[in-house]
Amino acid sequence: MNIRLVKYINKHERDRIEFQFVNFDYIDGNELVAKLFGQKFEMIMAEKIDGIWYSIIKLRKGRTQYDLIWHEDVGNYIYSVQQDDDSIITLEHRLEVIVNELNILVK
Repeated sequence: MNIRLVKYINKHERDRIEFQFVNFDYIDGNELVAKLFGQKFEMIMAEKIDGIWYSIIKLRKGRTQYDLIWHEDVGNYIYSVQQDDDSIITLEHRLEVIVNELNILVK
């Protein structure tokens, strides 16, 4: 099973660009992803919100903020709170590193 990302536009959230983890829909998978963001990019877990059907981890470093979400219906996904081109490109490059690491860990 190969973990990969799908980039999509969430029309329900003002055309927000999000990245869905495919073949990685574990309920606590976002905690592993948050840990990898900390190790690889020195991001901190600023807050964790647990709901009945979802959890949200807010990752931060300086002005950069990502929301990492697990939802029962869709699995794990992430987006940059700042939706400018540079922030989205940076997140996409970082996610390439994270997904490569995840694929190594799950083998």
